[in-house]
Amino acid sequence: MTRPVNSVQLYSVRNQLERDFDLTLQKLSDMGFQSVEPFSLPANIDKLKAALSNAGLKAPTAHGDVVINPRGAIEAAVELGSSVLIDPYQPEEIFQSESKLEQLADQLSAAAELGREHGLKIGYHNHDHDIRNEIRGVPALVALAEMVSDDVVFEIDLFWCQVAEVDSIELLKALDGRVVALHAKDAPLGGHVQDQVPLGAGSVKLLECIRHLPDAQVVVEFDDYAGDIFEGISLSLDYLKQNGVG
Repeated sequence: MTRPVNSVQLYSVRNQLERDFDLTLQKLSDMGFQSVEPFSLPANIDKLKAALSNAGLKAPTAHGDVVINPRGAIEAAVELGSSVLIDPYQPEEIFQSESKLEQLADQLSAAAELGREHGLKIGYHNHDHDIRNEIRGVPALVALAEMVSDDVVFEIDLFWCQVAEVDSIELLKALDGRVVALHAKDAPLGGHVQDQVPLGAGSVKLLECIRHLPDAQVVVEFDDYAGDIFEGISLSLDYLKQNGVG
């Protein structure tokens, strides 16, 4: 199976989208991206659909309100032609309680059942707290994978693995067969959101993890960046291509 083309999470350019939605997407297209990953579905679905079409971009994966508004988020993802809809975040307290984690698992499984009717998979995206905390003697995210229905998938954020001081390769192995996408972002060891740098300029185990999952969708993302965000994204895309990714 061929790896999907590289993508970029639109949260990286959220401020630019507010200023000029269409121009921002066109800039990403001109940079060489064919795919992007929208966020907060079903918000802005009409504007997003039109702008993606105008820029010649697709949205194979998307983030949305899977738990709060599963039907609305699923309908929006289907309208965009996405194949995976991902819940981007749940608070730390859920990953410190087995009963709360089981409740989240039920919600994700229920959303997966809805998504299945439309050929859409439901996924979950980690931060540091859901792998730093343990449930049943394993990272809480791994425990969640054991609780949800088999068709719920995962998008692993490699930066947050470094922040949590969790071995990302071991996490990928523990979630064997369930990880369909990787968030590629970089920072120095010990760095946090404000310290993020273009891919290859930090210490995150990027290439090792990407090569461990040759079929996974690679999604460039910056939570924050001190320089010009378009330059940071462009340098990151160049790094991936120079290393045979995408």
